[in-house]
Amino acid sequence: MRRSCDTAGFLRRSASSWFDGRLDQGLQCAKAAAAGSRQDAPELYDLAQFWYVGLLVKARKLESGRRVLDAVEATRGGSSSERMTAVSHNVRGSLLFAMGSVDGAMAEISTGLQIAEGCGDRSLRPPSYVVLALGALRRADMRACRHFVDKLADEALLGYFGQAPGAWVAAQAVEARSGVESAASLIAGIVTNPVVLRQLLVSEPAAASWLVRVCLKLGADDLAKLTVEAATAVAAEQPEFSVIRGSALHAAGLLEQDAAKLREAAEIHPDRWCAASAREDLATLLATRPAERERTIRILESVSDTYAAVSATRDAARVVNKLREYGVRRRTTRNVECEGVVPHGLTSTEFAVAELVSQGNTNNEVGRQLFISRHTVAFHLKKVFQKMNITSRVELAAAWNMVT
Repeated sequence: MRRSCDTAGFLRRSASSWFDGRLDQGLQCAKAAAAGSRQDAPELYDLAQFWYVGLLVKARKLESGRRVLDAVEATRGGSSSERMTAVSHNVRGSLLFAMGSVDGAMAEISTGLQIAEGCGDRSLRPPSYVVLALGALRRADMRACRHFVDKLADEALLGYFGQAPGAWVAAQAVEARSGVESAASLIAGIVTNPVVLRQLLVSEPAAASWLVRVCLKLGADDLAKLTVEAATAVAAEQPEFSVIRGSALHAAGLLEQDAAKLREAAEIHPDRWCAASAREDLATLLATRPAERERTIRILESVSDTYAAVSATRDAARVVNKLREYGVRRRTTRNVECEGVVPHGLTSTEFAVAELVSQGNTNNEVGRQLFISRHTVAFHLKKVFQKMNITSRVELAAAWNMVT
């Protein structure tokens, strides 16, 4: 009982620290909570492990998060509650999203939401809708993005909302749909609320630069400066996190039009999408200098490749258009895990699942290789069967040799 009380106490302190914008203290307490014993209170122990992984993802310590998640999944086996299974999918989805696997992330989180709905747990809705909306935005699926933002709004009315990332993704959706002026009041509300802004800066590494960019578009230089000051302060408080420092440098580089800061941000940022975004802004700055034409093109080509690799279709299309201004023609492509045309209209993840299943791998084995759960493998395999008009693994193995 004493150990479970200690675990619960560390969890409360971790959550409180994180909400206050202290990711360092939150991680320290989360690690202490995760060091408890599963024997005393299995569900509390699992929750502590998942919370720890979630903060490791926020810190973009992705390999550490992956190792902890694999270890807790091996320990849990099939004995956990439906609620913990749903949480597991949500955390794995967040990890995959940070790693740049948007399709896998959205599948995991959707699976987790379905399980949570079945057991009546609403707590996963807001964080799940945030990732799903961001994923849809990156894939240029504005209809889906608006759908998930509307879901977030519904949760706000029901009292389940209030997290800074939710406000941020809602502002992005409004800006993308109707222009930056339409999102002005929401942007100002985020920047001028110190609690919301600090929580956002340690939760979403792309937030600081986005806020500065839109504030400058609005002519709200004072709000841009507030954002940079807050980001710089958070980075100074927690210098051990390159993700926070990289985000602060990116924001400052945008505000000050400082190529050195943008370059450093791109070099140290552990988030692939954010590093590409910093390089894109560096290229935009260099484009004003005629002598930097060739360098600008090289940077933009690299940025386009990175955006495509992390399924950021909308961003890749924007960079392709910039390259066209230099006379460079490139197609906007989605990253797929196969070469050439994907058969039967399969997605990249469905193709990978079909390929491994056709080789005789079980769902568990496929899941381990693709870093998705067996439930998500089953979900994708069902889609493969439907698209290929088959009903069994035997049929898949026979048909697969003919199409690949």
